[in-house]
Amino acid sequence: MADEPSPGDREQAEAAVVQVTNNTGAGSGFVYDAGNGLIATTASTIAGNSGLEVIAEGKPPVTAQLLGSDLCQDLAVLKVQPPPTGVKSLPFGDSDLLFNGDVVVSLGYPDAGDPAAKTVSVSGAAYEPVGDVAHLSSPDYPSLIHHSVQMKSGLLGGPVLNKDGEVVGINTGQTVTDKSTGEERIAAEAISSNQAQSELPALAAGSMKNDPGWWLGAVSDRDVVAWSSLAGIDKASIQKAQKRLQDEGTDGLFVLDVRNDSAAQKAKVQQGYVITTVNGEAVSSFPELCDVLDPVEPGAELSVQGVHSGVGRDSGHAFGDEWTADVVLADR
Repeated sequence: MADEPSPGDREQAEAAVVQVTNNTGAGSGFVYDAGNGLIATTASTIAGNSGLEVIAEGKPPVTAQLLGSDLCQDLAVLKVQPPPTGVKSLPFGDSDLLFNGDVVVSLGYPDAGDPAAKTVSVSGAAYEPVGDVAHLSSPDYPSLIHHSVQMKSGLLGGPVLNKDGEVVGINTGQTVTDKSTGEERIAAEAISSNQAQSELPALAAGSMKNDPGWWLGAVSDRDVVAWSSLAGIDKASIQKAQKRLQDEGTDGLFVLDVRNDSAAQKAKVQQGYVITTVNGEAVSSFPELCDVLDPVEPGAELSVQGVHSGVGRDSGHAFGDEWTADVVLADR
């Protein structure tokens, strides 16, 4: 079994890890380009949310600018200005060189407190999802590293390091069910560093591909009720709307929140809307939506249709009434 990162490498890495906060919660991220103040995190950490700030250990919060995001890759780049002082860029390693049983270290803010590091082994998925339930509101990741850390939501977006203190993954996660115990947990998974490195330059240059600025959850996803409370929607109301939609055979994606000044907000898409079709294609899960969005060029217009749920900021509309919106995507 390979060694852990040296104390010096680990200390340097911990200094580069930040907490990413917004108006509904918190996750983690890390500085990968200290000279330009660039921070990598997951798109799901900031999806549809405003009021982005980053907090380094022992330092006050700093406003962060969202440069680029791709919800279907679950990656985002933030910028802080001026760049953080005394922090070195966390280098990337080659995720293809990881082997089953190699020791890796996961860094982040698991409980919105001090950074925490935990040594884990790359050992395959710790928990298996039941059917497609865990994937309804998450992308189909092209390259994942499975590890055995006990994941908490605050760790999402944080780095996974190899023995040399290099980033080999970025923690992401889906709610899955342990078939042996029936308990629900966040899967211990990370987007591979090689996949992330291929996407980050475009995001740093301002690409908003696949991210009109909405935070979505599938109508048939059992986690929608919990997420809705984070977005300020009454849990009982959305639970009632979810059941009613399912009873009537209406499937789609709840709009849980819309980011300020985003393409979705400019198109007047509101919290509580339910998206049923995009560009004429029915969408009832996040992978289905990404299948529609991936071929769409920057600057194109999406034709979005759906129904009103009557919850959240959509509460002024009658349940089931139809709505349409033309969402003009960012031009890069």
